[in-house]
Formats: sequence, structure tokens, C-alpha cells
Amino acid sequence: MKRLPLVNLKSYDLTITQSWETDHGVSGHLFEIIEYFYHFKFHKNINVCILLADGITLNQLITALSKYSFTKAEHSSIIKHCKFAYQPKVVLANDIIFVDGSLRTLGADILCKRKMLLRCAEDEYLEECDLVLQDYDVYDPLDNSIDYKKKILFSKFKEIDESSDAIMFYGTSNARMLSYDDLEVLTSKYKAYKYILLTNEVFDVPSNIELMIVPVERLWETFSTYVYTKVLSTTHIDCSPRFIAECKFYNKEVIYDTETFDKGLEVRMRDLNNMKTITLDVSDEITKVASII
Repeated sequence: MKRLPLVNLKSYDLTITQSWETDHGVSGHLFEIIEYFYHFKFHKNINVCILLADGITLNQLITALSKYSFTKAEHSSIIKHCKFAYQPKVVLANDIIFVDGSLRTLGADILCKRKMLLRCAEDEYLEECDLVLQDYDVYDPLDNSIDYKKKILFSKFKEIDESSDAIMFYGTSNARMLSYDDLEVLTSKYKAYKYILLTNEVFDVPSNIELMIVPVERLWETFSTYVYTKVLSTTHIDCSPRFIAECKFYNKEVIYDTETFDKGLEVRMRDLNNMKTITLDVSDEITKVASII
């Protein structure tokens, strides 16, 4: 697929996107894009669009949307205002927010009023943007930052039926890949009737583990307990882990199989004592603190 020369989004007051140096697939950042689009569009009545430039397809977006209980009109609006433009060399926009906190865009010229980052561990491009929205519980203040904690649109999560009595491990190549030996140690440490490994690529696993490739339909009905494992050393911190927050929402048990709790994980665990602090609803003040029309 060839890079698009230019994408013009000037007809929108705000664009929500993520970096496009790598293909993110159906991931937490795509869910953040969907949820913040919903917030700006339906809570705040802002003229907003989504830019998907990393190779995500319409079918992948529809798969991600199946996580939510959107009305038909809301679903159609998200699709209508989503722009698929593969790795554009030039982007024309007004305000633009990168939900993954990264400007890794293959050197694209982003000609806009303001580039804003929802910070997520990445620290290389902070000085190149106009505004960094970051959680001061996790990060030290910057000259161009404001205090803002990422939120989750729990109100639109689908209800689930009874869950399978299984332990789930999460091991993806970009953050916390688990080896065959790692998995043998984990299954010997935590006894269960059934084990599941959620991952993004096929590889050999012990025979007592079922491999599930993301995205998984009705994921939250496939397990009862999640074993959190440490992130890879190449990751700065687990900046705002969604999965343990979603486990809390769906009443899943979480076991922390890690000797160290980095700052991001520590803060998120405290957040879980008051879910309101991470709930994206009409009262959220991102439009106010970031001066978004």
C-alpha cells in the first residue's frame, strides 16, 4: 500500500488519531480514539473526525465497535466521520490529538493549529507539540503540559453473560511477550481448570493453554481471572493500563505477577479505588483544560 500524498481535514474543528509508523491494529489506542470521538461528538457537540492512518481497515474498526452498545445512529456517525488515509505525507487540520502520545508519523508534515498529545510513555516528541495532556500523578509537569488523566467510556461497554472459569494471560510482541518457559512457570504457579493466552501472533505454547489471537469476540466472557505480567524492558512504563480497569468494571479477579510496580501501574491501581476518576462522561473537562471549542 502506497503512502497517501495529502489528507485535508480542515472541515473539522478537531481530529483524533494515533501515530502511524507502525500498524496498531485493534488495540487500546483504537478504543481510546473511538471513546474520545464519542465524548467530543455526543457529550460536547464538537465538529470532530477520526483519522486512521496506520493501516487499520474498516472491518477492523467495525470489530472494535462491537465492544460497545452504541445506538445505530451513534455507530453510523463514527463510521461516517472516520477517515482512512494510509501514512499521509501531509496532513491539513485544525486541532489534532494523538491518543498514543506519539508523533511517529514517518516524517509527515502536520500543518495544523495545534498538535496535542495524550501522553503514554513516549517522551521523544514532547517538545514538538503544542500541548501535552498528561497525568501529573505519573509524569512531572512540562512547560507545555497540563494535568489530565485519560478516561474510559464505561457507560457504553456491552453487558456480558456468564464468564468461563479460566485464567487468562496477555502476551503481545510490542509490550509483554511471554515465552514457552514463562507460560510453563505461570501455569504451575496458578492452578486453574483452563488457561488462555491472549496475543497478537501465533507461536508454540504449552498444550494446556488455548491461544487466542486478538481481537477476540466476546472476550470478557472467556475468562474469570487475569494474571498481570511485567512489561518488557523496552517499554518506559505501563502508562495507563486499560485492561485492569476493564477487569474491575467486569468484576474480574486480577493477580499481579510482577516484583516491581512501575509508576503508571501504581497510579492506575490507586485509580481503581475511585472509578469516577477514570470514567469518561459528560462532566469530563478535557475540552476546558485544553481549550477545545
